[in-house]
Amino acid sequence: MKTLLFRRPTRDIVWLGWITLLALGVVAGIYAAIQVFIHGLVITNLTDQVPWGLWITVDLSAIALSGGAFFLSALVYIIGIERFKPAARLAVFVGLLGYSAALCTLLLDIGRPDRFYHPLLMWNTHSMLWEVTMCIVLYFSVLMLEVFPMLAELPLFAHFSVAQALGHRVHRFAPVLAFLGLGFSMLHQSSLGATYGVLAARPIWFRPTMPLLFIASAMATGPALTMALALIVGWLRRRPLIASNILFDVAKVSAAALLITLYMRFWDITAGTYGYVPLRSEATNLLTGGAMALTFWLWEIGLGSVAAAALMLWAAARRSEGLLFVGAGMAVIGLVVNRWNTTILGLTTPLSTAPTLTFPLTPTYSPALVEWAVAAGIVAGVTLAFTLGMKFLPAFASTE
Repeated sequence: MKTLLFRRPTRDIVWLGWITLLALGVVAGIYAAIQVFIHGLVITNLTDQVPWGLWITVDLSAIALSGGAFFLSALVYIIGIERFKPAARLAVFVGLLGYSAALCTLLLDIGRPDRFYHPLLMWNTHSMLWEVTMCIVLYFSVLMLEVFPMLAELPLFAHFSVAQALGHRVHRFAPVLAFLGLGFSMLHQSSLGATYGVLAARPIWFRPTMPLLFIASAMATGPALTMALALIVGWLRRRPLIASNILFDVAKVSAAALLITLYMRFWDITAGTYGYVPLRSEATNLLTGGAMALTFWLWEIGLGSVAAAALMLWAAARRSEGLLFVGAGMAVIGLVVNRWNTTILGLTTPLSTAPTLTFPLTPTYSPALVEWAVAAGIVAGVTLAFTLGMKFLPAFASTE
């Protein structure tokens, strides 16, 4: 009896401490963001030579890890795999938070946040970034519609029958929203890769496989993040958020997609060595045998792809939640490392071998403290929103 009496207050204290810690992280991020708004990007380590850095990595990673929303929703509402519906519902909520994080990051990274609306009014249909912007806005709207029925179930709206009725009506269009989400998300996932792939001045990026790699990696790692978060919430609650048999089935799909991505990545790397392309070969050597080789072979290929896929398949065979969590976590980390390697490799490779044309010949970059603070604040913000959602949203309150 004493154990029961003291368990609940202790858990409440731990939960409040966790919320406080995340809130402090958000405050620190807001303070750092205000400094960027006041002083500009000059207080960061971003330069004309390296204009994309940590924030773009956070942006690309958040969007890719939100890929479980469109992938699992398509499997449920278009392919017809109904048993994945609990996982798809969680993935949609995670996707909304991921895209929120991406938008917050872009608001700082564009340098002129007061002009965020320009792509919506001044259409440049020849720009990949314009297409990315439009698809993100449209897909973010779809995600909000998909999450709205969950919010309408809150006790706060119990006395607002109109909101609840609207939520039920929106939920009836879930297959239509899944279809739209699949189109918008695949369009902009591929366009993100194409933004790199059309830059002829960066030989390591300039290739047609970039859009395909971005789509495939998102389809592989998005469900992995959903599984890892479902397991964490289930362990903390001491009851499953999503039934383990569903998670193991999703793990097989995620592992298969990860192996397909690894196969595509293998041919993408090796095909570039068939002939000498100035500066592309040097960049490839830097990735596979130079300063970035450790992160590439250890995290992106070894732990983030091969080991992650093997562990998820082994976990499904052994019915082990622990192995599944480790494998899914490795896949998530591997995706983040991939986005970092992709961006930094292209920017730190010389544009020319003639020093008079490019200065410095080989740019370098490491994130400034203010960049880390903003990134940490954004991650803390979405983690806080996820924590509150798991506690208060009725859709995630019961055991599946």
